[in-house]
Amino acid sequence: MKLSELLAVAGGRADGPAADAEITGVASLHDALPGDVSFLANPKYAKQLASTKASAVFVAEDCGLPPPAAGGALVRVPSPGLAFAKAVPLFTRPPVVRAPGVHPSAVVDPSARLGRDVHVGPLCWIGPGAVVGDRCVLEAHVAVADEAVLGEDCHLYPMVSVRERCRLGKRVTVHNGTVIGSDGFGYDTKIGADGSIAVEKIPQLGIVEVGDDVEIGANVAIDRARFGATSIGHHTKIDNLVQIAHNVRTGPYCGIVSQVGIAGSTHLGAGVMLWGQVGLAGHLEIGDRVEVLAQSGVAGDLPAPGLYFGSPAVPKREALRQMHVPRAVDNLKAEVAALRARLAALEAATAGA
Repeated sequence: MKLSELLAVAGGRADGPAADAEITGVASLHDALPGDVSFLANPKYAKQLASTKASAVFVAEDCGLPPPAAGGALVRVPSPGLAFAKAVPLFTRPPVVRAPGVHPSAVVDPSARLGRDVHVGPLCWIGPGAVVGDRCVLEAHVAVADEAVLGEDCHLYPMVSVRERCRLGKRVTVHNGTVIGSDGFGYDTKIGADGSIAVEKIPQLGIVEVGDDVEIGANVAIDRARFGATSIGHHTKIDNLVQIAHNVRTGPYCGIVSQVGIAGSTHLGAGVMLWGQVGLAGHLEIGDRVEVLAQSGVAGDLPAPGLYFGSPAVPKREALRQMHVPRAVDNLKAEVAALRARLAALEAATAGA
């Protein structure tokens, strides 16, 4: 399509006489060829703008960089990433749509209730008393256990398990291999008078409740509560390989990135952001709009909004100051060593005189 037609969908204003440029695809700045549209959202890649072969590049409205040397147009928009996201579906194959129906190999208990236009894929299992809402899609090998409930328009990808009595809200997406409602880590260890050790499992009798418009990545484990509910708030987004323990509660609009681990009974407020490999101890209270940077360890409550970093996590400004302490100590040691050398030289010269 013409660039002018693309801008009618994605928005923006093209610099220069480029409205008739022919756009045939989308690509990154590095990989783009003539005919492609690309975008610059991260200043880290600003150097690639000069050399890209893209015919058009979405940039921020206040971008002060020159257009590509190859002659591509700069398209100024409020959000380059969002504009590019609107452009991508115009040049890629549409997503796969599953037709309503139950595959012959699926096992659906007679007491389960399926809503209208539900797709149940090969080798799925829907247990006794389970409820699957209208227009849900269950891909191959999905298990929905006894009395579990799925709201309308949920999409569960292959090998997802929703354990007994757990509840998913509306428009929940769960990616491959995730388990919702596995047992929490609860054991009672007793040491006898003779030194023997007995380990007894503590029953995990609660459920998991997932709010509306939640997306959960691949190979995530969300444990059922010991009693009550482990709760995931509305609009929360969870990345791959995340572990959420029993009785954790998250507020709405949280972001939990890959390899995060949250120990039992920790509560997150609204809009909390946990970046990759953050670890949270149990029984903590994390306030609204707290953001914990990657590889931090949270050992205590973080009630105030802001950026936190380190292990134990502290406000980012304090963490950066702590990081500079070893360098300052090294510099001080070098300075002391130099002063000692000068003092030794002066003592030697004085003794000789």
